[in-house]
Amino acid sequence: MKHLFCTLFLFTSIVVFSQPKKNTDTFEEAYMVMPKGDTIRGAVKIPKIKKSELYQKISFKDKANKIRLYTPDKINGYCLNNYYYISAYHNDRPCFFKLLSKGKASLFQIVFEEVHEGIVDEINEFCVLEEKSDGQFKVIDEKNVKKQLKDFFKSNKLLVQKISEQKEILLKAETLEAYFVEFNKTPLTN
Repeated sequence: MKHLFCTLFLFTSIVVFSQPKKNTDTFEEAYMVMPKGDTIRGAVKIPKIKKSELYQKISFKDKANKIRLYTPDKINGYCLNNYYYISAYHNDRPCFFKLLSKGKASLFQIVFEEVHEGIVDEINEFCVLEEKSDGQFKVIDEKNVKKQLKDFFKSNKLLVQKISEQKEILLKAETLEAYFVEFNKTPLTN
């Protein structure tokens, strides 16, 4: 009986320790732009749970596999999965803004957490920076999405008409990005 127990224990130990370790860190190819304009290639850690971390700080692994933490006040930005994240300020705090569309009216997304009565909410905000503006981000308000979009796109009458015909426009990255890409691809006059 003793030999059976030892054999069973040994077999179980071998099975347990031979299992591959589950790595929660996933790194994806990316590059960073430093304050002096240098570009460093490597990989950015993609958090499994808190995706909002990509807007607050990044863990960057360089070609030598050295991992360092970077905050928006230390770098100009980074590029991950064909999206560029720029360093800017949101509510007087440095953050990374995800650039969804660049042009006459550039669309950015920022994600952060707010705590209300012990409950953590993940907040998505969409900001617009117009080419001929004072350089300030304009936040798209969930209650006035259609009106704000028509104001941004007033030089494109066809797009304004398309937006007017929509019953409702949800404040979603995919929807807004499509409108801004269409607007930024069209010439200044229609």
